[in-house]
Amino acid sequence: MFRLIIMRLRSVFLLVLFLSSIVAVHAQTTEQKLYASLQQLNSLKANFYQQVVDSQGEVIQEANGIFELKKPGRFVWHYDQPYSQQIIADGKNLWLYDVELAQATVQPLEEALGSAPIILLTDLKPLSEDFEIRDMPESFGLDWIALVPKIQDTEFYRIEIGLDDEVVREMKLHDHFDQQTIIRFSDMVTNTHLPDSRFNFSIPDGVDVIGSPR
Repeated sequence: MFRLIIMRLRSVFLLVLFLSSIVAVHAQTTEQKLYASLQQLNSLKANFYQQVVDSQGEVIQEANGIFELKKPGRFVWHYDQPYSQQIIADGKNLWLYDVELAQATVQPLEEALGSAPIILLTDLKPLSEDFEIRDMPESFGLDWIALVPKIQDTEFYRIEIGLDDEVVREMKLHDHFDQQTIIRFSDMVTNTHLPDSRFNFSIPDGVDVIGSPR
């Protein structure tokens, strides 16, 4: 399971940047709404439930946990079930910590996530520079949009975002293996105080570390 999570890191953290779309869906154009939301977002925390579904619609992975984000470049993606795993960005490094394996891997943040995600985390710019933005039909009470990367060099080729009148409720990542990673969010709180210390990783005793932090 941990390998599946690592394969989708760049996709998942790129998606997280759009979680703050909390204005009415029809009040602005799609790009204006997302851009305005990114400008207003400083921090957020939410619970999440994640599935990976294969090309036949079968669920091959399930997980849940807590996500926290603070600009610029800090986030915690904490998987509680089925295994305790943490993905932590402290502003400089990205840590992958597997509790059961007693192993942590660290890389510079830019190297781990790639140039596009880190740019979106730190420098706001029009989404149309990197994505083709497509409106989608309403489905299951949510308004949907799709983001298609203009350069297809990542693990995903399409991002779908489902919003209600207040917050993003669901996201779908389509990868090149005809699989979908589906993420549903609940209990979201935006622009709450999150101290920097929440995003520091202290190496527990007995844990092997692969790589060197900056």
